[in-house]
Amino acid sequence: MFKLRKFFKLFFLFIFFSTNVLAENKVVYLDLDFILSNTNVGKNLFSKLKKDEELKFKEFKTQELALKDEENKILASKNIISKDQLDLNIKEFQKKLEKYKKFKSDQVQILKTKRNTEVLDLIKQINPLIEKYMTDNSISILIDKKNIFIANKNYDITDNLIELINKNIK
Repeated sequence: MFKLRKFFKLFFLFIFFSTNVLAENKVVYLDLDFILSNTNVGKNLFSKLKKDEELKFKEFKTQELALKDEENKILASKNIISKDQLDLNIKEFQKKLEKYKKFKSDQVQILKTKRNTEVLDLIKQINPLIEKYMTDNSISILIDKKNIFIANKNYDITDNLIELINKNIK
């Protein structure tokens, strides 16, 4: 009897003091990479970066061809010049080659840094628009598409954001 009374007391306490949470959290997702590469400002940025990289790689190619020619000249003069002179030419060529390798790695690192800073600046430009879109549409949580296993396509706002960004950022 005591256990039954205790059970009813707990049951009524649970019923009367439980609160129903009726708030709905709206969760949507976007594909940030797609947005960055398909907005007008993103397309312009990536085409500019690609042109810069192509120019730099053409410069690398011409320098590598010049180094290859110099190497061939050293190898061709192998039988003509003395061994001491050949060793000296090889050492000088190796120094030039090391200098070029360091220059190339530095330039590639500069290109990567430039790309990263430009993309981060673009994201900083886009963020206020995304935040405004979230407040206007009562969105609680926004998740990047690459972190989602499976979701309904109705919750994808990528196309809406592309239109918004294209209208507001020139």
